Amino acid sequence: MITRLLSLRRRGLLVFAAFLAADVGIALAACSTSSPDATDGTDATSEATAQPVDGGGTDSPITRPDSATDAGGGHCSAVKGECDIVLQDCPPQQECVVDNSGVTVCQPVQGAQQLERGRACCPNTMGNPCLPGLTCVGSACVDGGPATARCSPACCKGDDQHCGSSVPEGIAGACDLTLVDPTSSKELYQVCTYRQRCEPFQVEPCKAGETCLVEDMAGTASCVTSAGKTNRQPCSFGNECADGLICLGDVDASVCHYACVLPGSANPFDASVQTGGPGAGGCPANEKCNIQIQDLPAWYAACSLDGG
Repeated sequence: MITRLLSLRRRGLLVFAAFLAADVGIALAACSTSSPDATDGTDATSEATAQPVDGGGTDSPITRPDSATDAGGGHCSAVKGECDIVLQDCPPQQECVVDNSGVTVCQPVQGAQQLERGRACCPNTMGNPCLPGLTCVGSACVDGGPATARCSPACCKGDDQHCGSSVPEGIAGACDLTLVDPTSSKELYQVCTYRQRCEPFQVEPCKAGETCLVEDMAGTASCVTSAGKTNRQPCSFGNECADGLICLGDVDASVCHYACVLPGSANPFDASVQTGGPGAGGCPANEKCNIQIQDLPAWYAACSLDGG
């Protein structure tokens, strides 16, 4: 049985569920799905919010982030208008944003825009807290909790150098998240993410509230905020399941499965992981590790009940 749901790659559409969205400038890409016998899936997109144009400029001498000066060629984004979202080629004291009609416009820079590229931020509806040319991308701050979103520049696919690193952690950014229009599902532009690396099965775990998602055939994995859904709960997005589980199944009928080390496979883990319990390399007592997942390592599988 080959089931493919996650379409999570280093470059391209990153799978994020709606609970990661901010109220300003966040886009989400839903996970792709396929039937159990299919070999590939079709990507879909979920709702997001284009950054609105706020009135009321400022005369304060706010400078653009370094990313605005090393944007490369630009002209790579699907969204068009009076300015280039990557090049940030608006007049002084203005920044290029996407308005509610889905086109780029120049708008006055606000005095509250102070956070640099890669810095943690709190998305909100009161305006952009990041320096001009940056978008606060990530989950909202809840009940005084820590800021986990990041001030991210628009970028061209493959131009990771434009992303810089997170501040102060120094995690290298990657241009791998696509923002989409909420009404038309039209792709707008790509932004950088700053994700902590991890290893699945609790070998190198993520922080509480995050899940370690395996992204490619090489086993590259990174930490993403999770909704914490448990085994056999319905899911629609790759990061809805708790750490150690993976969202798999047919379209509109996906559920969380425990991820596991495929028995007999060549894998990078020691015996403790290969014989671990649910979430640590193994399966629950009434399940078997027998669902192979296309485009992910041969050793990375999922648990199923005897009936599938």
